[in-house]
Amino acid sequence: METSHIDRLLELGLRSAAAGSEVLLDRLSDENESLVIRAKRDGSLVSSVDLESHRVIQKILSASNIPIISEEGDLPPYAERSQWPWYWLVDPLDGTESYLNHREGFAVNIALCDHTGPVLGIIADPLANAIYAGSAKTRPFVAQLNQLDQRKFIQSRSAQPPYRLVMSWNEPLEPEQLIPQSLDPKLFTSEAVSGALKFCQVVTGEADLHARSASYMEWDCAAGDGILRSIGLPLRHRETNELLSYNTMSLRTGNLYASRI
Repeated sequence: METSHIDRLLELGLRSAAAGSEVLLDRLSDENESLVIRAKRDGSLVSSVDLESHRVIQKILSASNIPIISEEGDLPPYAERSQWPWYWLVDPLDGTESYLNHREGFAVNIALCDHTGPVLGIIADPLANAIYAGSAKTRPFVAQLNQLDQRKFIQSRSAQPPYRLVMSWNEPLEPEQLIPQSLDPKLFTSEAVSGALKFCQVVTGEADLHARSASYMEWDCAAGDGILRSIGLPLRHRETNELLSYNTMSLRTGNLYASRI
């Protein structure tokens, strides 16, 4: 795909992420009981605001005529979607539980993928009025949700000890178990960070390593992977060191890491 076309799709993705964020912020002041909340088969929560954000994002992205895989959308059969050369991968509300408890850490995740994985990624942090993005053709930047055209490009930096590991709140392994064996755990501090914002911290250099032993859904990490790939630090499998696979039959991935070290 030509650079100009990817740039146009990036702009479309930014507008859709900003629109989804606006929905989340508008409803954030509502009392939780005014939202329809239910548990999915896997035990995770979904609310009516997840669905509202999904509908707004889908309406904008549909202008691209590229199919969409969304956590809250209808999923076409694998035999059909496995033939798609391009597709959007969307989580309209990453961190529903944080959102429902009015905690920071929820986000909007949007990635554009081809057969190799994400070629662009967008993560919106509504509470911080911030949106992070990067692509195979554009180095990563951060902007305000209400000023998408005013962008600050993220400057790369070399990792220096003490290194900072960011991990999930529900990570079952101890921090020293997540750190690669080639590195000294004594050189690390560790902190739990919610949702996709972990990836943003690795991109900006606020964190040096993110690792996770448990499973993810692809829409949980594709946007972060897309931004990380724009600086040459893609997500990899912790055991095989291979790039992650996307648009799989189960849409599950996991046991991954990204490192600046």
